[in-house]
Amino acid sequence: MSPRHFALLFAVCLVWGVNFVVAKWSVSGTPDILPGFEGVPPLFFAFIRFALLYAMLAPWLLPVPKKIGPVIGAGLGMGAIQFALLFVGLHYATPSSIAIVVQLSVPFTTILSIMFLKEKVGWVRASGMGMAFAGASLVVLKPAEISFTVGLLAGVGAAMAAAAGSIFVKRVELTTIPLQAWIGLFSWPPLLIASLIFERGQIEAMLAGGWLLIATLIFTVVVVNIFGHGAFYWLLRRYDASLIAPMTLMAPLIGVISGVVLLGDPVSWQLVAGGLIAIAGVALVAARRSRTLPPETVIQKPR
Repeated sequence: MSPRHFALLFAVCLVWGVNFVVAKWSVSGTPDILPGFEGVPPLFFAFIRFALLYAMLAPWLLPVPKKIGPVIGAGLGMGAIQFALLFVGLHYATPSSIAIVVQLSVPFTTILSIMFLKEKVGWVRASGMGMAFAGASLVVLKPAEISFTVGLLAGVGAAMAAAAGSIFVKRVELTTIPLQAWIGLFSWPPLLIASLIFERGQIEAMLAGGWLLIATLIFTVVVVNIFGHGAFYWLLRRYDASLIAPMTLMAPLIGVISGVVLLGDPVSWQLVAGGLIAIAGVALVAARRSRTLPPETVIQKPR
C-alpha cells in the first residue's frame, strides 16, 4: 500500500474511532462541556442522523432497485436497528468498551454466512471467532455494574444487527452511495416512531445541545458516513481485503484510546485483556477472506 493510501485509511479509522466519543457526548452529555445538556435521547439522535443522511443523498435513490426486499433488510439491519442499539449502548457504557464489543459483527457475519449462505469456515477463522467471543465476554460480564452491562449488551445487539444487515447486502445490487441513501430512507421512519413511543423531551434536548450538537450531527453524517465509507470502499476496490481488514482494527484501538484520554474511561484488566483477545480474534476472522461473501460484508466498520 502506498503511503498516501495508508494515510487515507488511517484518516478513515481515526474518524471512526473518534466518533465513539462524539456519539457518547451526543446521547449522554458526557463529558460535561455544555452546561445543562444531558444528551439527546438515543433513538431520536439515530432518527436525526438518518433523516439527514437521507436528505443529503436522496438524489441517489434512483433508479429504484429491482429487488427491494434485500434493500429493506440491509437498511433495517445496518441502519435503524444497529444504530438504535449502538446509541443506547453508548448512553450507558463507555466508548472504549463499546468500541471493542461492536467488533463482534465480524464473527457474527461469518456465523450467519455459514447458516444462510453455506460459507465454509476453516480452523483458523473458527479459532478467531472463539477468541473474539471470549474477549468480548470478558469485557461485558460485570455483574456488579448492571447499567454498564446493559449498555454493553446493547452493543452486542448492535453487532448482531449489523451482521444480519450484511447478509442482505450480499443480495443488493447497489454501490456505496445509493445504498446509504436507501438505508437512510428505511431507517428514519421506524426510529422516529420508536422515539415518539419510548422517549420524551427530544426537542428540549436538541435545543440544549445548540451548535455543538449540530456540529456532531454534521460530523457523524458527512465525515463518518459519507467520507469514511466512501473512502473505505474506494480503497477496498484497489487492495485485497486480507490487507485492508487487519488495518481497520486501528479504528477500535483509536476508539479505546479516545475514550481513555478524552473521557477518562477506566482502564481495567478486563478491558485490556478482553480487548486484546477480541481484536486478535477479529483480525484472524477478517484476514481470512471469505469465499462466499464480498469483502464489504465481511469487514464491518464502526460508524
